[in-house]
Parts: sequence; C-alpha cells; structure tokens
Amino acid sequence: MNKTKGLEPWVSHGPTLKRAIVVLNLTGMLLLPGSSLFATTPVSAELKYKNWVRAAIQTNVKGKITDKTGTPLPGATVRVKGGSQAAVTNTDGDFSIANVTGNVVLVVSYTGYVTQEIPLNGRSQITVNLEEDAANLNEVVVVGYGSLDRKELTSSVSTLRQEDLIAGAVSPLIAIQGKVPGLNISSSNGTDPNAGVSLQLRGVNSVNASQGPLVVIDGVPGGDLNSVVKEDIESINVLRDASAAAIYGTRASGGVILVTTKRPQAGKPVVTFTSELFTETVRKRPEMLSAEEFVANGLGEDLGHRTDWYKEVTRDNPFSQRYVLSMSGGSENANLYTTLFKRNAKGIAIGSERDEIGGRINSNFKMFDGVAELSTNISYNQITADFGNNDVFNMALVLNPTETPYNASDITGYNVLVGGYDYWNPLAEVALRSDQRQYKYLLANTTLKINLTKDLFTSGTLGIKSNNDYGRYYRSAQHRESRLNGIDGYGSQDFNKYDDRIFEWTLNYNKRFGEHSINAVGGYSYQDFNGEGFNANNSNFPVDGIRENDLGTGTFLVDGRAGLGSFKNPTVKLAAFFGRVNYSFKDRYILTAAIRHEGSSKFAPGNRWGTFPGLSLGWRASEESFIKNLNVFDDLKFRAGYGETGNEGFNANVATRMYSADTWYLVNGNWIRTYGVRHNQNQNIRWEVKKEYNIGMDFAFFKRKLSGRFDYYKRKIDDLIYDISVSQPPAIHDKTTMNIGSMQNEGYEFELTYNAVNSSDWNYTTSLVASHNKSTLNSLYGSQTFSDRKGFPAPGSPGNAVRLYPGEQIGRFFIWQFAGFTPEGNWQLYDENNEVFDVTQRNKTNADKRFIGNGIPKLQLSWNHSVRYKNWDASVYLRSWLGYDVFNMIAMYYSLPNVQGQNVLKDAYEKHKDIRGEKELSDYWLEKGNFLKVDVISLGYTFNKNWVKPLKNLRLYASGRDLFVFTKYSGLDPEVNINGLEPGFEERNAYPKTRTFMFGLQANF
Repeated sequence: MNKTKGLEPWVSHGPTLKRAIVVLNLTGMLLLPGSSLFATTPVSAELKYKNWVRAAIQTNVKGKITDKTGTPLPGATVRVKGGSQAAVTNTDGDFSIANVTGNVVLVVSYTGYVTQEIPLNGRSQITVNLEEDAANLNEVVVVGYGSLDRKELTSSVSTLRQEDLIAGAVSPLIAIQGKVPGLNISSSNGTDPNAGVSLQLRGVNSVNASQGPLVVIDGVPGGDLNSVVKEDIESINVLRDASAAAIYGTRASGGVILVTTKRPQAGKPVVTFTSELFTETVRKRPEMLSAEEFVANGLGEDLGHRTDWYKEVTRDNPFSQRYVLSMSGGSENANLYTTLFKRNAKGIAIGSERDEIGGRINSNFKMFDGVAELSTNISYNQITADFGNNDVFNMALVLNPTETPYNASDITGYNVLVGGYDYWNPLAEVALRSDQRQYKYLLANTTLKINLTKDLFTSGTLGIKSNNDYGRYYRSAQHRESRLNGIDGYGSQDFNKYDDRIFEWTLNYNKRFGEHSINAVGGYSYQDFNGEGFNANNSNFPVDGIRENDLGTGTFLVDGRAGLGSFKNPTVKLAAFFGRVNYSFKDRYILTAAIRHEGSSKFAPGNRWGTFPGLSLGWRASEESFIKNLNVFDDLKFRAGYGETGNEGFNANVATRMYSADTWYLVNGNWIRTYGVRHNQNQNIRWEVKKEYNIGMDFAFFKRKLSGRFDYYKRKIDDLIYDISVSQPPAIHDKTTMNIGSMQNEGYEFELTYNAVNSSDWNYTTSLVASHNKSTLNSLYGSQTFSDRKGFPAPGSPGNAVRLYPGEQIGRFFIWQFAGFTPEGNWQLYDENNEVFDVTQRNKTNADKRFIGNGIPKLQLSWNHSVRYKNWDASVYLRSWLGYDVFNMIAMYYSLPNVQGQNVLKDAYEKHKDIRGEKELSDYWLEKGNFLKVDVISLGYTFNKNWVKPLKNLRLYASGRDLFVFTKYSGLDPEVNINGLEPGFEERNAYPKTRTFMFGLQANF
C-alpha cells in the first residue's frame, strides 16, 4: 500500500519537504519525526495533513500592489502579520519577501487606502488591489515627535502631500498658498527669484516678537522650507491650534509646520529626472502719459526721445530653468534616497538673477535583525543671488518719457543723470553697481532608533543647521552718487555665519489592547543658536575694474573714513522636557494631553522656565449606533481643545546688562574710545503667552464622497513684548523692552472636498478652503499708549497711515476722511467734530484722523478642481479675497496733475484733471480689493509604458500661474501683503505682477 499516494504535489516543492520524513503506520495514524515523541492525528484527516505540509514550506513571495484601476502603488508596505518580515513596493508596485511559510497572512497598507489582510494559502505570487479610503481615516499624520492615525486626531491639523502642491511653483511655500485654511503666505517681492516669503497663521500674534510659525524639517526646528526641493517632500503637516502646537512650547505661538522629506525605498535603484522651463510676462503695468501727452500738458521739455521707461526696466520673457535628479534603492536593511538639483532664474526686473545648486542624501540602515535603525538626512544648498533695485520701478513712473537712457558720448554708454531729488536713470543704476550675495545652507540630522519591544522604542537625534551668507557690493566710479560726491567708487564685503545645534531624545509607546489604544511620547530637547560676522567698506579706488576685490587700496582707509566692523551674538540656549499621550476608547472617545516645560537663556534667572500645556478631546459620533442608524454620516467627529504656547522671538540682550563702544574722547592729545551700557536692562522680561481655544468638526457623507472640516478658534496673547519710551534719567537710553499689553484673535476655518467622479477612466475632485480672522489689540502700556507706523515718504509730508491703538482691530487705516472738493478743486476733509473744512483754509491735525476701512480680508477662499481622464490630467485653481480695502499708493503719488518735470498716470489729466493742491493721506485713495484670481491652470499627460521603453514612466506637463484677475481695483494687483501690522498697502515701487508659464517633463528609469 502506497501511503504517500496523493502527496506528490507537495513532495515536488523541493528539498525542504523531501527532508521531512513522513511515515504512515498501518493503524491509520500519522507519525511525524522531529521530536522525542511522534505527533499523531487520524490518517483520515488528509486535508489537515496537506495543510501541515504547506506550513512546513518556506518560499519567496513576490507580488504587485495596485489601486483598483491597476495603477501601481510605490511605497506600499507589505508585512507578515505577527512577524518581523516586511517589504516596501518599488515604483512599479512590486515587492518581494524571502522565507515565508505558506499559511501566513500578509498585511498590506498604503496611505489613503484601506488596509487589507491577505491569507497566503501557499501562494508564492499575489496581486492586491487596494481600495481608496475616501475619508483617509487610517492616514498617518505627523504631529509633534510622532504620528497618529487621522481618526485619532483631536486637534486642528492640515496635511498636504506631493500631489496637493500647486503646479508651476518653485518654492514649496508658494506651492501651498491658499491650501491651508488660516495660513497666509506672501512673497516679499512678487515673482522676483530672490524674494523672501512671509508666513502668518491665524492672524497677528505679536507686536515686536516673532510672527510666523515654527518650521520643523525632518525633526530639526527652525528650518527654511524654501531650502527643500518640492520633489523631495513627502508631507507637510500644519499644526494650526495651540493644543497641537503646545509640545513645541516657546516657539509655537505662530503655529508649527512639520515637513517630512521622502524616505528611501527598498528595491532596485529607481532614478527620476525632472526638468522644468519657465518664462513670464508683465500681467499689468501702470498707464503713464505718453511722450506726446507729457509735452502737451506742459510737464517738461521735449528732449527729442521716445522712451518707455517701464519697458526699459523689465526683461522681455526672461527664461528660467530647473533640473532635479533623484535616486532611491537598496536592500531592506540598507537603502538610500538622494537628490541633486540645479536652478537658474532671471527675474522680470533687470539686474535680478539667481543661481542655485544643491542636493540631499537620506539613508536608512537596519541592524541586529531590525532592533536598531539608523537614519540620516543631509541637505545642502548654495545660492548666488544678484539683487535688483525696486526703486527702478518708481523711476520708470516719474522719468520724462522724452529722455533717453543712453548716451554714446559718456564713457559708460549711459545717460547718467546727476542732481535733482530722487531722479536718476534706472538702467545706469543697475549697470554701474552690483549687489550680490552668496548663501550656503546645510541642514543635517541623524537619528538612532532602538526597538525595545514591538510597542516601545526610543530614539536619539543629533542635528545641525548652518547658514552662511557672504555679501559683495560695488558702486562704480561712474555711478551717479560717485560723480555727485566726487568719489571714485565704493565697495564693501560682509560675512555672516549662523550655527544652530540640536539634540533630542524621545521614548515612544504605541499599544492597542482590546478596545483601548495608547500612543505616547516623552523626551528631552536641547538647542543652541550661535551667530557671528564681520564687514568692511572703503571708497575712492585708483582702479575701477578691480571693484570690491581689493578693498585696501581705497583712500578712505588712509583717511580714517573706511568702515570695519564685526559682531558675535550671545549664545542662546533652549532646553525642554516634553510629553504627549493620546488615548482612544473604542476608536470613538479620544483624549490627547501634551506638555512642554522649557527654559531659555534669553531671560534672567527666575523667569527662564515656562510650562506650556495642551489638552484636546475628540468624539467620533459616527461610531455610535444612534448615529449609524440615521444612515446619513459616514464619518462625524467633534473636537475641542485648549493650549498654551510661548514666544521668545526677541533680542537676546534685553535681560542682560551689556556694554558696547560708545563715543571718542580726546585725552592728552590722544583719542580714546569709551564704552557704555548698550541698552536699558529689563530683568523682569517674561514670555509672551498665547492661550487658545479651538472647537471643530470632521464629517463625511455619501459613502465618503463628500467630506470636510470646520474649526472655530479664539485666542489671547498676554505679556506682549514691546519697546516703550522712558524718561532719561533715570534710564540711560530712551527705550526699554517690556511686557506691556495683550491682543486677541478670533476666526473660523472651513474645508470641503467632493470626490464627484471616481472610475477607471474618469476622476474629478473639487475642494474648497475658506477662512476668516479678526485680530484686535486689547491693551498697550497702561491702556493709554499707541504706536504710529507706516510713514509715507516725501514729496510732501503725508504722515503715518497706521496706528496701533487699544480696542482697535489690526489692519485698520488711521488716516483723514475725505469730504469732497471745493469748486476750485481744493481738498476737503472731516475734522474731529465731523465738520468739513478746506485744507487751504485750516491746517489738519492728527486729532482729525480716524480709523477707516480694513486691510485684512473678512473672507479668504480657494477653490481647486482636479480632473483625470485616462492618461490626461488637468487642474484649475482659483483664489479669492473678499471684504477688505487696499490703499493705492501709486495713485496717491502719481495721479494728480499738480507736478512739474515728472511723468504721471493718465488719470491725472482724465479723472483728476480738476484737482488742485498736494495729495492728502485720506480714504480717497482706498479702494475695495475684492478679487477672484485664476491662480493656476495645469495640464499633463502620462505616456503608456509600452510607448516609452526603456523608461518606466514619462509625463509631460504645463501650467500657467497668476493668469487672470477679476476685480474692480484700479491698481496693479489687489493681492497685497496682509501679514504683520501694516497690511493693505500697494507700494509705489511694487514689483510687476506677472503671468508665469512653465513646461516640464518627469521621467523614471
């Protein structure tokens, strides 16, 4: 009798099974060698025997993970349930796990998709189609010092991923503009490639201390998000309320932005190449008088030329380019992600250029069977920036259009205009001086993680942020200022170095037991900040061509008129102990508590330490039976939180008595430098403290096709840090930094997403983001003082247009109220008693001013549409601001006819032809700024793989930014700066508003 008959399929699996000696005895029992006692089981249970044989087999499992349309999902995690074996899919969605027994269960997970458990049942190859989780409840969200499933969040946190970034933007910050409710992102100088970016979350949060949110890049606080190439970004998480941000303590008053860069993926090396080409055109320019109109209105002499000065100071379709090459690959235990990038950009303004090169290396190493993990992130950027001069746009408005910028008889070839107040040739200005800076930025950290148990791990991080900048400036001997002052050139150089060092240790615990879940973290953080630099300048050089490269040859050094300086900042140290616990019961009742106890060396002993708590609650009502029975909500969660954060963003010298060089005294024929007290010391200076309440709701309907969030917040900032005037004596200096007042913010935020169509061929998603904020100054020193800001420049003496005053909203204009014109065309204003007066008959006073209008929108909106049809994809992104005013400074300075020798806007001899007298700082120049902007239109096509072999993937795309603006505002652009304490002004030297067009390709190898 052949007792092994029917077992051939399993015997053929190889040597592993052949070595298993199987004996069937004649009594019908199965005898299994392998121990001192033979296991027995009825021979009639042949199926159980076959299952045992399967379990004894070890094989290599391969497979592919895709979405329901068959599109590969790179970066999906496949792990053996209950075991340590795991793999991550490559760019084709493929994975491989070695030495897997036949009856295990594989757990497949991917961000934004429903996790699946797949019984292997002896298979060596599988394909898994994941279903999209429309509500993203299992999406992992990075929070302070850890991560949580989205369903466990009890605070207000926004998450953006690579696919959420706005097309056509180079800066990651501009690429999320309008995407996060309550986060205002504004370029400091339009589309200038060297422009900075200002951030403000949920309104103004200080007067003199730091305003913007803390940026944390891969765990290192204080990073510059613009130093990160957008292709390297895995996720951006914005902690909007204080209950979430409290774990960052003293620097989180403006919120926290957490940036996570891409991690290496195991598998064969995958190379991605991105190339993008840009050009731009002026979207709108001021309409000045033509040369003929200038002469006809008697504004100046006809010099015989016809010059469009605005065209002269702008480039025609400047060309910019950027290239990014990245690679990822390696084994399960050692893998690497690296990026190299190059960018060259020319601004629309003459003289503005930027050349940038850099790279990134992210690595992961697993040791001791996964017990220890070492991860490292290193990024380096080197930038050479040539700066233009925005005043060239002001000159382009006022210069005589019959003048010429060129003069062949001049040694420079330019018409160098000398003399006259604020009147010069902008082309000569740019050509005869250079303003260049070089920046070197290093951000690096390494983390050692020890997995103590499957639920508990500890990690230590060392990091450094090093930022060096080197400036060179030279003004030629032929420059207008050199000719005017009889000096043969001016040169300067300066070098600044800033190093921040960080050490952090954390202990993380994540455990689910029954209906309970705990996610906890505790740790210690230390960071110090160090800065130093020097500068030198000299004038009157014998040779112009050597420029600033031989400063010692200038005669001002011999004359004692050269400049030399250096500095070293006091080292600032921050140390903190922190912790957070997230507890969930039945996945529906959730509590999160956080605390940070932090000290700063900026404060005097006794005031150095502060404690910043955060507490938030969540109730997933949709998990309750009485809500489920309604068959209305797919998800419904209510949130409430309270938190406190601090602000130590002020000068480190305030609390410490310091001395500095003072004056020179002549003693016995020798000049001696004296030293004096550098500033008024205030040992009682304390933290600014923000206390914030937030309530919110998350919801989803129609099988999760429609989802959204709503938040309402109210916060108060106490102990505002401000410089107040003091009496001399007893004070040495006239200003002392003190805690002198409070302000508050109140607002709401709303997000709505509708996945209207989701099929194998078609996909259409639309999303709406809305926010409102009102910031009010409650009190200043003794509730009696005020601060005037935003002084208007000459000609004339317009005065200040902003006053910070207790009880008033931030953003209101403090100006005179327009009351009409007299028959003769004279200005009329309202006085403090609301009576009308003629400014030529009575002098106006500050007492006649009043608070008028508001420079901060009552409602900010963004509306995104994304469409995919087979291999085509397209998006349209709209933004809108409603309910605010813009002060048109260009109109105020250049639209009145009472000038001579300079050009003006066409309105001066049309709309304003009958006005007489000097301009008045009044609400006459206020205009409604409401606008709807077509911010981005993009189109892309992904080629079928069979068409582009040997490439794995090829995508071509194009986009246009800032294309159309629908508004009644008559100026250049109603989207002016609304961050800070002086919002709502369009400056007279505003950088041109441009349309930008981008063409790109991305290829995977």
